[in-house]
Amino acid sequence: MSGYPKGFTGIVPAERRTTWNPGLNAAGGIPRRTAICQTLVPGGGDDTAAIQAALDVCPDNQVVKLGPGDFHISGEGLSITRSSITLRGSGTSTRLVKIDQATRAFPVVILGNRWSTAKFVSSTDLATNGIKGSRTVRLGAVPSPPLTVGEIVYLDQLTDPGLTHWGDRSPPGDASRRWFTRMDRPLTQMVEVDSVDGTAVTFTTPLHIDFATAFSAQLSRYGEGWVRPATRWSGVEDLYLEGGSGGDGGGNIALFVCAYCWVKGVESAHSLGTSVNLAGCFRCEVRDSYVHTSDNPNPGGDGYLLGLNMGSADNLVENNVVWNGNKMIVMRATGGGNVIAYNYLDDGYGAEYPGLVEVGLNASHMTTSHMELFEGNQCFNFDSDDYWGNAIDITVFRNHFTGRRRNADNLGLEDAYNRRAVGLTKWSLWYTFAGNVLGAPGQASIRPQTELVYEAVPGLGSRSGFDDDKYGYMWKLGYTGEDSAAPRDEQVLSTLIRHGNFDYVTGRVAWDPGNPNHDLPPSLYLASKPAFFGRLPWPWVDPAGARPLQTLPARARFDAGTPMAFSAGS
Repeated sequence: MSGYPKGFTGIVPAERRTTWNPGLNAAGGIPRRTAICQTLVPGGGDDTAAIQAALDVCPDNQVVKLGPGDFHISGEGLSITRSSITLRGSGTSTRLVKIDQATRAFPVVILGNRWSTAKFVSSTDLATNGIKGSRTVRLGAVPSPPLTVGEIVYLDQLTDPGLTHWGDRSPPGDASRRWFTRMDRPLTQMVEVDSVDGTAVTFTTPLHIDFATAFSAQLSRYGEGWVRPATRWSGVEDLYLEGGSGGDGGGNIALFVCAYCWVKGVESAHSLGTSVNLAGCFRCEVRDSYVHTSDNPNPGGDGYLLGLNMGSADNLVENNVVWNGNKMIVMRATGGGNVIAYNYLDDGYGAEYPGLVEVGLNASHMTTSHMELFEGNQCFNFDSDDYWGNAIDITVFRNHFTGRRRNADNLGLEDAYNRRAVGLTKWSLWYTFAGNVLGAPGQASIRPQTELVYEAVPGLGSRSGFDDDKYGYMWKLGYTGEDSAAPRDEQVLSTLIRHGNFDYVTGRVAWDPGNPNHDLPPSLYLASKPAFFGRLPWPWVDPAGARPLQTLPARARFDAGTPMAFSAGS
């Protein structure tokens, strides 16, 4: 059965795609600021107050520069609430080290106002449905005070059971239904006001999905008694951080309600909490960085490396190395238009279950992320998880999923259980996989596996086809995360598109028979080869080519022992 609409000859059907123009691409890129307002060196004691004072008075479009050495950070860490400033180190020789991790649960650096994602000054109903692809909505009333051009606002709606599946741990009324959204309002999107005409509000980006009045769609504004502007055009560059804590509000770098902000050329390690986390962010970037080594690589929030949460939309995560943690990335109720591209991600695991393969790339861990693009990455697998709910309308294009963790630095990982290149748990609806390469040349079984197979199907080794560990799979679709004996969710397969994917079990490219178009575009978000590829071939994943795989720059940096990607004078 073909997943394509009859007569369609593109790659991603219109109802499954959006405008992917993420991060600062549409705004000229990350600014190259050269004016230094202050240069600081380590003071030998607690450096928090000195750095914070410099950040608080730095003029617009200037840089607080940190020299080499260890800067000791304590208490609530450093806070960049102001717009248009940069905190820049001198490379990884500049080290921001949290010295009281065990007693003070805060990040090393916060951009924006901590927990501002949960603080709304007002909400206004939509008068008519917000339509996917449109940039304009009509409100039921004129907000007071009036909306302003450039304001960052939040769209959401109540649970639509046709789109959203909550996990079993999130029954109606449960507190988990407000962890990463407003209560029981999981469909979200951050947007920027472009113009206002009475009750008509136009945004700078299109709606990535419909927002329906039947499910009480609303526009909400951030603040506490007054409208609080987002932090805009501020960034952290070229330094090393470690020791942040605080779970989902902690880690090493946390961004809250930020727009056009960035994390660039940063090494982030040894955190408790999502190491680099974007919550309620619009058009931000995480790039050219090395995010690694959780101090507690287990589920529960401490062990996650990258996070996008709470309606975050139109952000870019590009050209990073992500290694050695529990979850490589979590995307919890994200708002669409996000692009995760050209990253190398490996060795996701649980310290208490090193033989069980964790989820690699994904758009999951809280319902209902949607309309996200994964392009050009390399990871041990792509999967989803049904623990807290589902994700929908996800596009996965020109990636390499090796089907095996690398176990770099002898972490003790064995890949004995739940080995797969691509998996999708139940409720994962309207996914599109095009132009990917699955497995690796010379791949081999690992005990207790005796065979690598193309796809898990009912009856293969067991009734469900999912719970016999003698098999390793290229495709494992529709399984239940915590009950491998459960029957397959057939809707996962009936809404799935697979087109132009190569795998090293069959040694061939599998095309959807309902689509005669075998011409894969180089990219779904880039107009030309990105500069960080240099002289390397691009696209580097070419399933129908003479060589399905070339070189991913992020992987090459990791292999060479130089995972960072600094840009002098950035």
